[in-house]
Amino acid sequence: MKPGPERILVLRMSGVGDVLWTTPLLRALRRGFPRARIHYVVRQACAPVLENNPDVDELLIYRGGGLRAQLEFLGQIRKRRCDLCLDLVGTPRTAIQSLFSGARERIGFDFGYRRLFYNRVLSARQANHGHEVEFNLFLLRHLGIEEAGRELVFELTPEEKEFRAKAWSQLGYSDKDIVIGLLPTGGWACKRWPAGCFIELGRRALDSDDKKILVFWGSPAEEREAGEIAHGIGRGAAPAPRTALRQMAALLSACDAVAGNDTGPLHIATAFGVPVVSFYGPTSPKAQGPWGCGHRVLRDESLDCLVCNRTDCRDPRCMRGITVEAAARALAAALAGRAVR
Repeated sequence: MKPGPERILVLRMSGVGDVLWTTPLLRALRRGFPRARIHYVVRQACAPVLENNPDVDELLIYRGGGLRAQLEFLGQIRKRRCDLCLDLVGTPRTAIQSLFSGARERIGFDFGYRRLFYNRVLSARQANHGHEVEFNLFLLRHLGIEEAGRELVFELTPEEKEFRAKAWSQLGYSDKDIVIGLLPTGGWACKRWPAGCFIELGRRALDSDDKKILVFWGSPAEEREAGEIAHGIGRGAAPAPRTALRQMAALLSACDAVAGNDTGPLHIATAFGVPVVSFYGPTSPKAQGPWGCGHRVLRDESLDCLVCNRTDCRDPRCMRGITVEAAARALAAALAGRAVR
């Protein structure tokens, strides 16, 4: 019987959601190759997603930089002496990292010329039949190991749970309160639902004294907008306190439902089983939608320009076309579903 790999290198230098969607694969690798040491190359902004993850032994954090920094990073990869490399994204940079790893088995997909950097090439067309989670799990059949569950993994530390408890106390929330998280954030301006719509949704959601609205944000500009949205909603709404990504995750884990754009924190909420209502236009909910059960995706289905993947659209009709009425109904249904979980 062929021995399993001793050191595995995983390459997925993309966004927060993309990295989170690899966690079922990581769990399967840990179960299938229990003696292997698993290294993961990840961008600095996304590294917190995998901190405290029991299925990763080392994070190799990519910080960019000039040619010298790039070569030094490739040297760090080489020093790990991995014997199996899995390139889950197939960009020019990850293809080069795969080659420089020196792994005797380098698995990647047939994306253009990058296929030349691997010695085991898989069909992206065959793998791409659904969500990115399923795309990643497609590799397992070629490794000869079974799935170990399809749940996303985001393990909070005791300190992060303590932060959550203190934040809830400072916000004046009790165990009886129903907390709704709003996520008006988003990497692309054209995939954000209008701020005014979030305000109206929040007003409609606050139909009883035991409901609270917490508006999440990331950058300073988003902090200002979160304050404006909370102020526009009125009593019962507040902007989230300043947090790091993992602290934000701790707060999201305690929400009863979340409504927001296609953004990393929204996908983090799904890892905790929080039902989400998500707004989609330029991106694909089939491939990049909320993972799991009990979630709701809203789009303006009357348009033929959906899933354009543009980042600079001057007229994002797709997002403006999602009505507050539809969002309010979906949020009410999500909360009702949460109540019986």
